[in-house]
Amino acid sequence: MKKNLLFLQDKDIVSHIIDRFPMLTITRIDRQYPNTLMLYLLVEKPFASILTDGGYISVSQKGIVLKKERNGPAPSPEISFYQPIRHNEYQVGQVVSYAQIQKTLVFLKVLVDEGYQVETVAIDSVDMIACKTRGFTVAFSQKRETELQKYELRQLVKQLKIGALRVKRLDLRFDKPVVELQTP
Repeated sequence: MKKNLLFLQDKDIVSHIIDRFPMLTITRIDRQYPNTLMLYLLVEKPFASILTDGGYISVSQKGIVLKKERNGPAPSPEISFYQPIRHNEYQVGQVVSYAQIQKTLVFLKVLVDEGYQVETVAIDSVDMIACKTRGFTVAFSQKRETELQKYELRQLVKQLKIGALRVKRLDLRFDKPVVELQTP
């Protein structure tokens, strides 16, 4: 990219860097004339791992592929998808195009924001996403409105944190959430 510093646009700089290094986020760009460009960067860490036929791919919260691995166990949370995903289907920097996986990443973010560590996620069918945390399992629906399920989850988690309930499973696939309690 050999251009004069005066004629460089911020959007061109960002797109050039992101194309080569998808795990970087540019927070600020400063110019020191005549020939210095200062970039302030954040390195994005993998948010989840999607199992493939030959290993796994690590993705960001936005679904951007950050890393591909063939060996070793996948870091948590590990997402298994009901359709086989070929390992060579995605390259580093691409966005995972499956709507079910994108919706799963939204639900994972809510659980992480509420303080739960998700171990595994199973997208078992066209309709169901099951997230297993260290304390309980949460079932989400692909067909129900995302914002409504996020709201219901947050309300239930508030009640769980202040109460003495021991929950085994939360099911948000229906009009009314189903809560299964642990037996003492």
